[in-house]
Amino acid sequence: MAPIRKAVARVMRSLVMKFTLLTGALIFATTLMLMTLESVSAQRETRNLLIERSVATLQASASRLAIPVSTNDATHVDLYIEELITSIGASQLYVLNNRREVLGEAYGDEREQGQLRAADIAVMSLGAGDLRYDLHDGLLEVSAPVYTQSRRLVGVVYMQQPLVELAASRNAAIQRQTLIALFALGIFLPLAALIVGRALRPVQTLTDAARLASSKNLDMRIKVKTGDELEVLANAFNRMFARLDGNLKRIHRLAYVDLVTELPNRERFRKETERVARKSLEVGSSGAVLFLDLDRFKRVNDSLGIGEGDRLLEMVGRRLSEVTRGCDLAAGSVEDPSMVARLGGDEFTALLPNIQDSADAARVANKLVDAIRLPFEISGHQVFLGVSIGVAVFPQDGADPETLMRHADLAMAHAKRAGGSSAQFFEPSMNQSAFERLVLENELRDAVAQDQLVVFYQPKVLMKDGACAGAEALVRWQHPTAGLLSPGAFIEAAEECGLIGEIGDWVLRAACREAAAWRERGLEIPVAVNVSAMQFDRDGFSDSVLDALAAANLPPHLLELELTESIAMENPERVIEQVQPLRDRGVNFAIDDFGTGHSSLAYLTRMPFDVFKIDQSFVRDMTTDHHARIVVETILAMAKSLKLETVAEGVETAEQYEMLRSQGATLAQGFLFARPMPATDFVAFASDSYSDRAVNE
Repeated sequence: MAPIRKAVARVMRSLVMKFTLLTGALIFATTLMLMTLESVSAQRETRNLLIERSVATLQASASRLAIPVSTNDATHVDLYIEELITSIGASQLYVLNNRREVLGEAYGDEREQGQLRAADIAVMSLGAGDLRYDLHDGLLEVSAPVYTQSRRLVGVVYMQQPLVELAASRNAAIQRQTLIALFALGIFLPLAALIVGRALRPVQTLTDAARLASSKNLDMRIKVKTGDELEVLANAFNRMFARLDGNLKRIHRLAYVDLVTELPNRERFRKETERVARKSLEVGSSGAVLFLDLDRFKRVNDSLGIGEGDRLLEMVGRRLSEVTRGCDLAAGSVEDPSMVARLGGDEFTALLPNIQDSADAARVANKLVDAIRLPFEISGHQVFLGVSIGVAVFPQDGADPETLMRHADLAMAHAKRAGGSSAQFFEPSMNQSAFERLVLENELRDAVAQDQLVVFYQPKVLMKDGACAGAEALVRWQHPTAGLLSPGAFIEAAEECGLIGEIGDWVLRAACREAAAWRERGLEIPVAVNVSAMQFDRDGFSDSVLDALAAANLPPHLLELELTESIAMENPERVIEQVQPLRDRGVNFAIDDFGTGHSSLAYLTRMPFDVFKIDQSFVRDMTTDHHARIVVETILAMAKSLKLETVAEGVETAEQYEMLRSQGATLAQGFLFARPMPATDFVAFASDSYSDRAVNE
């Protein structure tokens, strides 16, 4: 049964076969219905003829039996009906006189005589004196009255006769009708199949088109010229496929192409890396993933705008692609070329599918570094960039895209921390370093939440007499297991994980509270607090400073905020906008690490600063390096001309101290005077050497 069911199911899946079978069934049913109607009519005529014949035969017999019945001649009647039953094929035949006495009876079978029971129709015919008949289940009953010549009723003749010819005629008609219907089906079914097939050919065309569309083959045109609804449907399909094809291409482009550079994006790069890495494991080849991060791009983006920044990224992507394509041609790797992709922002990646050894990857990476170092022409400006590259070689550095990109990213971070514009290969120790950094970041978050940070204070002394005239607030971390940690152990991690702003706010509030406490003891000592770039760029910076002063009840002139020279010169106009409102309230500002950045003399005359802090690198070398001494002398002379105070950082020897004092330095801080110390120790130090110098109010 299973093969039959499968065959039927296969046939029923064809629309042409369904319509053909339906048409055949209609032809067969129509033919059969017409033949049945004809047969019923023929059967009715045949039945009437048979009845008329039997009635006529019985009436004729009744006329011949009139005399024997009237004389009750039973012998003559009996002989007659015996001969008659055989000739007419009746199953039962008998004669009754007018007293309902049987004068003769005959049967077509071996039935025993003498047990006759007169039929109802015979009794009624005798009583009414008329002819009666009844047809039931193919058995005809006829009762004819027997009259003498004088029209006197003397009896009836009854006959029961099966109409065998009627049944035979019906069977013959059924056979004839079936044969005619089958013949018509055999003639018209192929013709119907042909007509249905041609009529449904456009539907088959639409079905094939839908099947192709389901396999993502939408680049087609359905040609149906029927002039009816099918042509309208085909045209609608064509429009729908065109839109779907366009949408799929657009989706594919959005999913796998970077819209700025037209390079492959992260997902496309991941899929290609996965394919190439799997192939390298199968054939035993090697490849490399390069993670590239542009150096100094943010400065270009901020100065020229996002639009020009996107143009620069497009030019960078084109240059990277040209370099890798040239390397492929030089190496003869044309079957499986390298791929350059943009991950986002100023991050790019390059996939080198086939390399002989790590030196091949190093050569490509160095060529990429050299290519990016060449100037770019943007809006009439020459723009110089650098690129830091991390290299992960597969399969030894990883066999899946996520691992390879993570390792290449770690190597890139090492290259950037080493100064940038270079390439660095991944090493297993980088994983350990990254894990330690992650642990440090998590612990640092707990440190901020659990108040594990403390503030140390390094005194600032007057150059003229060494008296304490200020303090710089420096954060420390009281680690639960590692003990007291200096900023160098965690500040970089705080900047990378975004906690530097929160830590800076905490130090600001803590320093304001300590300075207010010193003031209550009679020590009006200004406290200097370092401000990070993230903290300074945040909206509401001025309000947070004023809130800290108000919460501690500290006069603004006892707070000094230190900005590095790089922060001050990155966007001078914004610095003026942020600093001036606080300076108008009395807050002092200092430029930290002065001399290490790229200060503009034009802006220095406009900057609302009160103090120059000379970087300790110049102070440390001024006694041995002639150029460092000249830088310090220049800074001091400039501060004197601008009527600004100066603070020399990192003073560690008496020789440095004497030289700075002779050049007119105002304040100094360093190990020569005191190391950073807790607030209680600082109070003791300041009480012994406090100088009630004039502060800016």
